[in-house]
Amino acid sequence: MKKRAKSKIDPKDLMAVERATTALIGTSISLIVLGFVVEKFELFLNLVAVELYEKSVQVPQLKHISFYNYLGIAIVAAGVSLALYTYRYYTKWVAHLERGELDTDKSIYFLISLFVAIVGLLLLVSMMLL
Repeated sequence: MKKRAKSKIDPKDLMAVERATTALIGTSISLIVLGFVVEKFELFLNLVAVELYEKSVQVPQLKHISFYNYLGIAIVAAGVSLALYTYRYYTKWVAHLERGELDTDKSIYFLISLFVAIVGLLLLVSMMLL
């Protein structure tokens, strides 16, 4: 029977990396869901229009609906990209821990924060102007 080589990685460090990875996966799932909700907002507006007005009446908000479609698609794409990046993030950190190195990757957290802030500002401006 083949013996496994003892890992150089401290279990506490590995668990910390796994928690960070799980948080990134959770963030990517949240982005995907948010993008889906933003993109499908047109369906909600159409249902409200049908319930409140006659079918022939145009609801003013519906003329800007393509903005929400593109924004929703962009948010879903960002969520998928983050999910794919998370695997790279995890393997990179495990390799660093095996070599006994510590390296910080603050750029992903900055990019996520920047993206969420931009999406929030776009939604805020769209609510005020459109």
